[in-house]
Amino acid sequence: MALRFVHCSDIHLLDLRGTSPWRFLNKRMTGAVNLALKRRKRHDGRIFDAIVASAAKLAADRLVVTGDVTNLALQSEFELVRRKFSASPVPVTVIPGNHDAYTRGSARSGRFAEYLGEFMAGERVDDSEFPFVQRFGDVALVGCSSAVPSLPLYATGRLGDAQLARLDKTLARLADQTCVRVVLVHHPVVDGVSHERHDLLDIAAFQRVIQARGAELILHGHEHRKLVGSLPGPTGRVPVHGISSGTSVVPSVGKRAAFAVYDVDGADIGRRLFVWNGADFDETEPTAA
Repeated sequence: MALRFVHCSDIHLLDLRGTSPWRFLNKRMTGAVNLALKRRKRHDGRIFDAIVASAAKLAADRLVVTGDVTNLALQSEFELVRRKFSASPVPVTVIPGNHDAYTRGSARSGRFAEYLGEFMAGERVDDSEFPFVQRFGDVALVGCSSAVPSLPLYATGRLGDAQLARLDKTLARLADQTCVRVVLVHHPVVDGVSHERHDLLDIAAFQRVIQARGAELILHGHEHRKLVGSLPGPTGRVPVHGISSGTSVVPSVGKRAAFAVYDVDGADIGRRLFVWNGADFDETEPTAA
């Protein structure tokens, strides 16, 4: 079975309606300052609507969003995201990013799963939340979470030993079943890619899992720019693709809002990149994954 899916990330949909000022008396204080000074000027949530419309026009089977769907992990933001995802004519798969676990309270309460759990439905190991597996014929989307609360001015992530052990088992099992494995994670997994204080803290452990078990493709977001790399696997290099923010209005090359379309047909994975031109998306030259 062939699968066509659209990948976007870091859509940062903002809705502060009904939020009391006291909700900002924590890490959100620095986040609110960042919103006022920079983030609001760099993102336009209406571009995500254009991505959804483009995915439908391209007859995509799935829309994959690799985290940071909110800014401050507020209930009002998650409500907006859920409405957007539920209204999408293309079914959505989502994983969390660090902004979706922005405070200890939001992470501890399980807010992401409370609002968006239906978009992470799938197979799991030992009833754990992550990783989850969504199968589409012989294609398996493997959703991981690197979303953990961090100190102000930090945007680090961590998968944790238990999740990595489950990921190891999952990738091995899917390989035995000859599935095409597409791993989804928010933070970059290639060394030297993340900005300072943006790292995946257990990146080496993740890399060891991939080196031992392999995957056919790894997708991430987080750095708000186009990134192309690879990791060693047991039978060759595993391609790793990062995408810019799906709502970015930053004009710099590689940082403008974009989405990628993947066509998976057996062992063949084709990729096309679409970049926002200020009014619509233009397709860049097609490339092989």
